[in-house]
Amino acid sequence: MAGYDRLLWRTLHRVLLVLAVGVLGLLLGLGHGPSRADSLFGVLVVALVALPVWITYQRMTPVARGNLRALPRHRPLMAAMIGLLGLVALLVLCWTLFNALNPGTLAPLTLALVGVVLAALVALLNRVL
Repeated sequence: MAGYDRLLWRTLHRVLLVLAVGVLGLLLGLGHGPSRADSLFGVLVVALVALPVWITYQRMTPVARGNLRALPRHRPLMAAMIGLLGLVALLVLCWTLFNALNPGTLAPLTLALVGVVLAALVALLNRVL
């Protein structure tokens, strides 16, 4: 995994940037309340998150892909950031689905914003250590 650390961290930082801009954009851009059409932006955010993850996964060798299961043991900060970003992406996806069916709630997005801040703190901690 040591050879793929830079690639994985760069991908995680891109995902963090997309999620931070996407969640803030959704929260600030919804104005008085979300409508069904705003769900399209949520789909776009999730797609922009999935794209660099998929590209990175495809660029890795089969041996490195198999070693991803050992990531929590060897790279706990990276595993924590992956978990937080995955949770944030899941919250954005849940908000997108709920908003498409019954517009009006922002609760998943506020939780997603907290997750983005925590993931940014993990990224900062990785830079310091």
